[in-house]
Amino acid sequence: MPLQKLTLKPGVNRENTRYTNEGGWYESDKVRFRQGTPEKLGGWQRISAATFLGVCRSLWNWVTLGSQNLLGVGTNLKFYIENGGAYYDITPIRATDTLTNPFTTNGTTTVLVTDTAHGALNGDFVTFYGGTSVGGQTIVGEYQISVLTGSTYNITISAAATAAVGGGTVFAVYQVNIGPSYAAPLSGWGASTWGSGTWGIGSTSTDAMRIWNQINWGEDLVYGPRGEPIFYWDANIGVSNIGGLAVTLSIASPCVLTSTVTFANDTPITLSTTSALPSNLLPGFTYYLKFITSSTYNLATSPTASATLSGVIITGIAGQFSCTASSVTLVVGQSLTLSGTYGGTGSIAGYVNPTTYFIIATNGSTTFTLSTTAGGSGVTTTAGTPTGITYTLSTNISTYGTQSGTQIISSRGVLLSTLPGSDGSCPLYQNTFTVSDASRFLLVFGTNDYGSTILDPMLIRWSDQESLTTWFPAITNQAGSLRLSHGSKIVTTLQSRQEILVWTDSSIYSLQYLGPPYVWGSQLLADSISIVGPNAATAASGVSYWMGVDKFYKYDGRVQTLSCNLLRYIYNDINQLQFDQVFASTNEGFNEVWWFYCSETSITVDKYVIYNYVEDIWMFGTLARTAWLDTSLRNNPVAATYSSNIVQHEYGVDNNETATTVAIEATITSAQFDIGDGHNMAFVWRMLPDLTFDGSTDGTTPALTMQLLPLQNSGSGYNNPKSVGGTSASADEAVTATQTYPIDLDTYNGQIYIRVRGRQMSMRITSNQIGTQWQLGSPRIDLRPDGRR
Repeated sequence: MPLQKLTLKPGVNRENTRYTNEGGWYESDKVRFRQGTPEKLGGWQRISAATFLGVCRSLWNWVTLGSQNLLGVGTNLKFYIENGGAYYDITPIRATDTLTNPFTTNGTTTVLVTDTAHGALNGDFVTFYGGTSVGGQTIVGEYQISVLTGSTYNITISAAATAAVGGGTVFAVYQVNIGPSYAAPLSGWGASTWGSGTWGIGSTSTDAMRIWNQINWGEDLVYGPRGEPIFYWDANIGVSNIGGLAVTLSIASPCVLTSTVTFANDTPITLSTTSALPSNLLPGFTYYLKFITSSTYNLATSPTASATLSGVIITGIAGQFSCTASSVTLVVGQSLTLSGTYGGTGSIAGYVNPTTYFIIATNGSTTFTLSTTAGGSGVTTTAGTPTGITYTLSTNISTYGTQSGTQIISSRGVLLSTLPGSDGSCPLYQNTFTVSDASRFLLVFGTNDYGSTILDPMLIRWSDQESLTTWFPAITNQAGSLRLSHGSKIVTTLQSRQEILVWTDSSIYSLQYLGPPYVWGSQLLADSISIVGPNAATAASGVSYWMGVDKFYKYDGRVQTLSCNLLRYIYNDINQLQFDQVFASTNEGFNEVWWFYCSETSITVDKYVIYNYVEDIWMFGTLARTAWLDTSLRNNPVAATYSSNIVQHEYGVDNNETATTVAIEATITSAQFDIGDGHNMAFVWRMLPDLTFDGSTDGTTPALTMQLLPLQNSGSGYNNPKSVGGTSASADEAVTATQTYPIDLDTYNGQIYIRVRGRQMSMRITSNQIGTQWQLGSPRIDLRPDGRR
């Protein structure tokens, strides 16, 4: 009989039985199709030996004006900037506290910390500055928190401390609260929405996992955890000195900061130190740089340079005062100049017109204590109500005492609302945001309305054009808002051609720039659709693709269901409680859209499905990733792993996620096909492989295994033994094609003699050897009739 060519149609199909899908492929793992034939996926390589803390769910790549290629990395514990393979922590600060003798040691490495207003969660991070030795140990630096009560928590230090209480004056700087690494199940009272579940029992839901939103605004970065405030990272501070910019601070009234980097007036910064800042300066506190020269600046506590206090009353004998609530926050170290002819009641010893005093204690708004020096004791006073005096507050900070170590402008981000010129209407929360490319607006989706502190999950707000600080609508700007009506929450957005696509949990909208007076307008594109999570949509070649709760969709000007040959296979094995972990991205070099998801019994991402939009075919497999970014600004797609690092894909042919090279096991199995006409049994006695090892690693011996799996009929199961060929005597008795370098890439075993008998057959290709890359062609088999049984 003539040789039978085994040429199968591309793509994997699991929507029918193995036999119905004759002429196709039924199973795959780490295999793609090129020009209709299967080949092994490319390998991956870690970008460096460095690692980060937490599980990464967000990646964003951009290039600064100074040509720095940066990658934002958002994990459930931290936020980092990756540059040159190093991860720099720019997690924003949530709160700062000044504590007195907060440490209790007990002879172990566990230390009890007392802070009545810590607001921390289990796993949060705190950094301690200053303080003195306690129990033989000086407790400074960053620690992870184990919360005990609302006023106490434990930390672990590197060496045991003897039993003691102390630490002196300690500055505690708390980073933003951490979030779950996956959707954590909740049950019982309060676990779900009001009215759900059985009365008295409650219902179940999940605690949303931590997802950071991020996008660049020019060379700077706007970022923030989903459901929380927006932060701003200034590339001018961070790019050249991502670990922090060393500066010089003077001990003077007011303090002068000297820097090698030039800043705009009122640039907000936070300070850190390797030892001790001058007195009156607090690590983690937001200060504003007041321009003196291109290298020198005063440190102010507000963009407002000065303010006038009113309703001032002397309340004590040692410089204690009260006032009507100040328009700017009162801070220790600010100066207050009194001018005018003293009248009324009460007295201030030594007052002459004018006199400058310094705040040495305050509640931040209505009470303060004055001294004649920045670090002195309270001025002598008698209680009363002075008249004829003007109280002019300077927000510049004065310092005293000593300092040590290196003083640093921290590279951590600051609240967007603290930027100079902010109109006070910056959104307090966000579920997601984006920057419109054409017109440069920051659009926030799922946020609070003007004057409200309640998050409205269907509300969209946008800033004035080319502004991050103007949010309140006025006739002189283009700030504004609108509310969508279809759905209960906005899930995600995607910038497309001349529009921004907005998904709610039941519909999809198009958001388009209209110009004044409406500025932005929405149009409903489709209703009664779904999307599984905030990272489940992506765009390729001008078409948007996303994964719904029961099928796939695409939008190319109209919303359509995307036909999927793996639909039942995917949705029968997916963990619906972990829909938020689903993420989509592209691999444009191979015309592919990828979705990663958790299999039914897994709470970690372990599976993927690929759609090739040029060949209109699907593939699937197993791969543990937590985020993926196909960026044209780097040579290869990058992905985050559970090894807490970033790898570049399509790099080499092996798994180099860690320091140890591991072979990638790739396999693909065909559907059942008839041997000959399928009426009679047939005997296959010879096979002529057709494949190439092009792309394999030089100096290795690439190999793959081809198994022929015969059946008496489509429902009988595979025969045993499956096939016998050459001298092979393995458990599966398989056909093996090998090649040793350096020889012609398309040279391998020309023909292999085998013994296979059956009516139907499947073909399986497997490789699991370091250095191997392969592409299958059209192998042929030689057969002869062998009866009907």
